[in-house]
Amino acid sequence: MEKHKHCLNCGISIPPEEVFCSEKCKEEYLKKRKKMVRSQQMFFLMMLIILAIYVGMMFFK
Repeated sequence: MEKHKHCLNCGISIPPEEVFCSEKCKEEYLKKRKKMVRSQQMFFLMMLIILAIYVGMMFFK
């Protein structure tokens, strides 16, 4: 069996020097990654807002 890697997006076998099997897979991966990062940022922002409200309520009680 020759050395190979797997496409980060779809998982098919690719040569070791490649990361994605096609430009389409690369674009799909980057879109998913961007959406995931945006979701994480929103989650942390909401947690920060909730924490700020909680601390504000405790401080100004």
